[in-house]
Amino acid sequence: MPGRVEKVNGHVIDMKKIDFSQIVTILANVGMIGGILLLAYELRQNNELMAAEARFNRVALVTDVWHFTAEHGDITALREQIRNEEEISSIGHRRVDATVMAVFVVLEWTYRELSKDSREMQQVREVQRYNFANYPEYRTVWETRRDSFHPSFVRWMEENVANQ
Repeated sequence: MPGRVEKVNGHVIDMKKIDFSQIVTILANVGMIGGILLLAYELRQNNELMAAEARFNRVALVTDVWHFTAEHGDITALREQIRNEEEISSIGHRRVDATVMAVFVVLEWTYRELSKDSREMQQVREVQRYNFANYPEYRTVWETRRDSFHPSFVRWMEENVANQ
């Protein structure tokens, strides 16, 4: 489309008019950039929401473990008998072993999900060191069942908990 021709400082300049389709294209590109920015914002919000949900689920999981202990006094009594080196039945041992094994399964999940240097993993390490030092069933179950877990988790447990 020929436009208006002007002479500026001895140079011929072709002054083309902007076509309607060019305006539509520019507006579409601006709209696409705006859409991408909106999508990035929504993704960030979604990631923050998912992180908050994961934190809540971890808190709920830990709370459930404490509730289990509170609700199952018979398991707590069995654990105290073991701690005091009293005789308990084989069924009692199996119940305590199953309870401790459930803790280790949750610990392995926690190990996979959390950063190894996070505050939460430091808390996990300290609580488990306490358990290993004060409750013999933890060491017994760990020594008999550690081959059930992923080698990297076993290595972490050995270096950070069991051999401390």
